[in-house]
Amino acid sequence: MSDGSSRGRRQISLYLIVVAVYFFWGGNFVFSKIALKEIPGALAAGMRTIIAAAALMTVYKYSRDGSRQPLRRDEYPRLCMIGVCGIAINQICFLIGLSLTSASHAALVIGLTPFMVLALAWFRGHEAFTIRRAMGLAVAVCGMLLLQKPSASAQAASIAGDLLILGAGLSFAIYTVFGKELAAEHGGMAVIAVSYAAGSVFLLPLTLFFASRFDFTQVTAAAWGAFAYMTIVSSVLCYIGWAYALKRLSASRLTAFSYLQPLVATLLALPMLGEPITALLVGGGGLIMAGVFLSERS
Repeated sequence: MSDGSSRGRRQISLYLIVVAVYFFWGGNFVFSKIALKEIPGALAAGMRTIIAAAALMTVYKYSRDGSRQPLRRDEYPRLCMIGVCGIAINQICFLIGLSLTSASHAALVIGLTPFMVLALAWFRGHEAFTIRRAMGLAVAVCGMLLLQKPSASAQAASIAGDLLILGAGLSFAIYTVFGKELAAEHGGMAVIAVSYAAGSVFLLPLTLFFASRFDFTQVTAAAWGAFAYMTIVSSVLCYIGWAYALKRLSASRLTAFSYLQPLVATLLALPMLGEPITALLVGGGGLIMAGVFLSERS
């Protein structure tokens, strides 16, 4: 009985950590939007990744568990691949895409990530793809198409921005599925830290190029505060929590909690960014969330 109660408490704690991660990632859409008003997307992506990589590698260095197998030399190319795809490309697509669309749209499009994770996990033989999940995917895609219809808030969103955000979701799906395979043996923190380091090296030349041509003195305290949130809270603290959950939950179950992001982002975007909540936003978002829910119930 005692072992069962202890196991139940650990399970509750695990899900609370995952909920907190996706809650703060929901806020990241709004804070990133604030930072992007004054910092170019490509530069913000590079600085954010490099700073977060340094912090995560430090945490990994001092929290290494001797009971886990060390990374083998032949695994580093794979980690570099998912780091470039899931970190570097993800950050570029996310921040440039976010600068071209609304925070609410971006969060809703990211809501499609669980389907991409499921499809990749199915392809890798980790998950089953059922008829109900296919129906859920169809419903969610209809929701995304509805978001693309012109509305009174069209000036705040664009198809190009939404497609870049979709690319960010796809790159994160690749990162989740392939990272999950390595995390099972080495732990989530090893995967997060080393892949972030690989992504930062990939972005370093681009970051130095844009930094040399940018006047940092024009950035206000509010934008720096927003950048601190998207770097320290979203990229460091949230990824530490995500790394903890990566080893303990299936890839599709872990990303299923991403439905929290559009809810948080939409509620914050109204007072902080002045983004209106339109009928199309509610309708399209409702279809996306219904599709995700239907898929995850299978």
